[in-house]
Amino acid sequence: MADDPAFQTNFPALLKLLADDDPNIVASARAKLLEYGEQAIAPLEAALKKEKDPALQKKIEQTIREIRLETVTQEWQGFSSLPDDKLDLEKGVFLLAKVSYPGMDAKGYGRRLDEIAHQVRSRIRPSSRLKTQLGILNDYLFKQQKFKGNWDDYFDPENSFLNRVMDRKLGIPISLSVLYLLIANRLKLPLKGVGIPGHFMLKYEGEGGEVYLDAFNEGRFLTRSECIQFIVEAGYPYQPEFMKGVGDREILARMLRNLILIYIDRQDELMERVFTRFLNHLTPVDDSDSMGGATGLVSEETPEDPFE
Repeated sequence: MADDPAFQTNFPALLKLLADDDPNIVASARAKLLEYGEQAIAPLEAALKKEKDPALQKKIEQTIREIRLETVTQEWQGFSSLPDDKLDLEKGVFLLAKVSYPGMDAKGYGRRLDEIAHQVRSRIRPSSRLKTQLGILNDYLFKQQKFKGNWDDYFDPENSFLNRVMDRKLGIPISLSVLYLLIANRLKLPLKGVGIPGHFMLKYEGEGGEVYLDAFNEGRFLTRSECIQFIVEAGYPYQPEFMKGVGDREILARMLRNLILIYIDRQDELMERVFTRFLNHLTPVDDSDSMGGATGLVSEETPEDPFE
């Protein structure tokens, strides 16, 4: 909401109510501060620096966090309401990251993606075949820049936030695939996401038919039959739609399901609730898993290497 001229007058009283022992009074004060939105953050941060009472410090920190979460949730709601052809995967993944990293510089990470694409472009001959170009991208991303799958701590939520994937050079199949896809888009390489159950991948249709690419395993190339073999061996009844390309909305929905399951396991009810709201805004009519064939929340990724 726009700055309220009464806010400065009301803020000291609200801060005092936030310190009350009555949880109902505290809830009312917090609700009012949430109504004021982002204009309440700076005064709350200033109060937090001065405050000596650990209990009140915790209440202030929680209030700041909830205001920021509400702000990004409203931004996500507007983003989600766009038609599929207007959704932007890059904007979406950085909005997800803002939930945990509100001060993140999305434009700065975009420039880093631009630079990676520039470095790869300088190594590619225009006449090169598509698979050769992807091999050059693989070499730069996984050999030179050392991006890799996080086998050691697979269910760390940082593996799902693209800013942290780029900072730590660690991710899971879907986040590394998104990173790869955003770079490929800049290079005008025609890749699509493929939501194979348990292991998100990429594919292209070029010389010789379809080729699948596993970003979690350093861009390994796979045939359709190898992917089908994995699906069957993993215990899923094979369905041809598993191999179809998916759009940005489906990719973001899958990332959200992963995050919800992670925070359920961690018993972080606030983060679970926020990402559930995100998913409901993104897929309000039918939350069926178009990439796994199951309805509701299912485990989208597995730490097992499906191709060993």
